[in-house]
Amino acid sequence: LGLLFFLGDPAKLSSFKSENNLSDNLISEFTQNNSGDLIVEKGVLIPLSGIANFPYHIIFQINSDVSIFDDDQKNDLQFKRVGYFLEIVNRELYLMTIPYLTNWTDGIIRLESNIRPKVNLENGFYSVEILGGETYHQESGWEPTIEFILQKLKEEEVKLTAEDVNFKFQMKSKEY
Repeated sequence: LGLLFFLGDPAKLSSFKSENNLSDNLISEFTQNNSGDLIVEKGVLIPLSGIANFPYHIIFQINSDVSIFDDDQKNDLQFKRVGYFLEIVNRELYLMTIPYLTNWTDGIIRLESNIRPKVNLENGFYSVEILGGETYHQESGWEPTIEFILQKLKEEEVKLTAEDVNFKFQMKSKEY
């Protein structure tokens, strides 16, 4: 079955919650009404389902065409998904899990005080490619890896869609 992760800007999610009069339990809201589709269509969050409970190497590439998976000799690319978009409004992008979204008022405080995969970047719209597989490291062997390649878009390039919302971001691991 796997875990469910969400990629997004917490400030954008808070604005979306307020604008749509959603309760603090965002997971319930996303599964019981159309707000789950809207978060993707409006570039608020990208859900990533089906992720196995491994320790992951998380990589953010900003405005770069280079991927860690470009070196086929040392890496095993297992999926590449394109067509996602996010809007950043507070210069931060986090990778979050469900517990943060079940009580958002408390979750946002815990998110900012915990060590979570995060990157700082300019406000605006970004296209997002999501790559996953394993990368090889001499010291530790094969590591499950998720890479996010973000390209800043000009306003006229923004085309929000809810493509691949049900894609399972599953990987096989040689080490786990």
